[in-house]
Amino acid sequence: MLTEIAILFASVAILATLFVKYKYGYWKRRNVPYLEPTFPTGNNKRFFPKGFAIGQLSQYFYDEFKARGLKMGGVFLGLDPNLVLLDPEDVRTVLIKDFNSFVDRGIYMTNKVPITVHMVSQRGPEWRNARVKYTSVFTSAKMKIMYDTMKGCIKNMMPTLDDSSDRNLDVDVMDTIARFTTDSVGASIFGLECNCFKDPDAEFRKLGRHIFEQFSLADKMRLFMTVYFPTLAEKIGISNVQPEVTEKFSRIIKETVEYREKNNVSRKDFLDMLIQLKNSGVQMTMDEIIGQTYIFFTAGFETSATTTTMTLFELAENQGAQDRLREEVRGTFEKNNNDFPYESIMEMKYLGQAVDETLRKWPPVQTFPRTCVQDYKFPGKNLTIEKGTKVIIPVLGLHRDPDYYPDPEKWNPDRFEDRNKKLPAYYPFGDGPRNCIGSRFALMQVKLALATILMSYKVFPSPVTKKPLELDPDTFVITVKPRVHLKFKKIR
Repeated sequence: MLTEIAILFASVAILATLFVKYKYGYWKRRNVPYLEPTFPTGNNKRFFPKGFAIGQLSQYFYDEFKARGLKMGGVFLGLDPNLVLLDPEDVRTVLIKDFNSFVDRGIYMTNKVPITVHMVSQRGPEWRNARVKYTSVFTSAKMKIMYDTMKGCIKNMMPTLDDSSDRNLDVDVMDTIARFTTDSVGASIFGLECNCFKDPDAEFRKLGRHIFEQFSLADKMRLFMTVYFPTLAEKIGISNVQPEVTEKFSRIIKETVEYREKNNVSRKDFLDMLIQLKNSGVQMTMDEIIGQTYIFFTAGFETSATTTTMTLFELAENQGAQDRLREEVRGTFEKNNNDFPYESIMEMKYLGQAVDETLRKWPPVQTFPRTCVQDYKFPGKNLTIEKGTKVIIPVLGLHRDPDYYPDPEKWNPDRFEDRNKKLPAYYPFGDGPRNCIGSRFALMQVKLALATILMSYKVFPSPVTKKPLELDPDTFVITVKPRVHLKFKKIR
């Protein structure tokens, strides 16, 4: 009996080894240069990631293949083959020219956990239907309504900066700006007063920190499955969102929608627009509302806070640029009767250049994945990839390539002085039909925060911030560790 069991186990081990070797021979069989993988994580050395993005890993892939003089190369995440693109022309082909062959992002989702199903993760017809529905939510007229809400939220931040200035305290910039963006997103999307400056542990602020920072061992195990064995995880119904986050967020949305519908409450926010769509005959379930509001909340507060933080960091390091930007901001403020109307924020040229350069050097979303939805032959290349093969667009690598941006580590807003100049490799919000639908909302938050701060404060480096800055390799967006601390001096 023991001999039979031993033979069985040995047979299973041999078959499993042969299966893994076969899977890891995918790129070799297609004569595509590749990086040698290791089971079970493939080419990813992060055994327990804290998110579904591969961030700096994609830059490592980019640098490795670039050093070999290649324009594309194969890697493995878990057992799944991924094709890394280095040529902006190939990136354009995937994102725009042959978009219909790469319509899916390849972001993990499972219908068994509705909060994971949203516009970023949805596939094919479901994504197209969602995009059509929500495009009407992001018109200029509705952006202006949300902008007025943001202006109310930014006022809550100023006493905190005043106090730091008066007491000569170092400011944890990411935390401070994230409280503003949480207030802003909470008010703009849910019509809720989050009060993150009055209460730093307000429910939505705690929820935001939980999403990006708090992972139990069980959470990491679930993420391991969704990153390295997504097909199995999807069938089982494993979520890449922490159960506590799912429960709290779903409860808040359900209670808010039910209250508004029961009491006939109408507010000029994102959730109200979704309720109007739902009640106007557009097919929309409560689960869909939860999923879509979740992604707008997570993307809306964290990426904007990161971009604002990194712009302030660079301005503190480049006082001449800060003075130049402050002059533009103050001139715009005075020209508009001591106010920042929506149009003025979006039209300030040097402010736009500063933000654009930050998005180049510190792109909040470091990698764009795509999934091939049908067998596809790359134009001019002897390479056909199969349906289901994933493609990696390493944004961080492309944005910091000296062939496209000389002296890429230098923050230089003048790179963007000519707005009509088409940059060869610039993807802060993606490109093509699946670009970021909320890009105008994000830019609006970032520019309003920067203009308001620079009107009243000079920003200086703090010795608390260790340089060069380190990036967290596990996160979906760039998170600086240690966090950026700066000095804010009130302009009297």
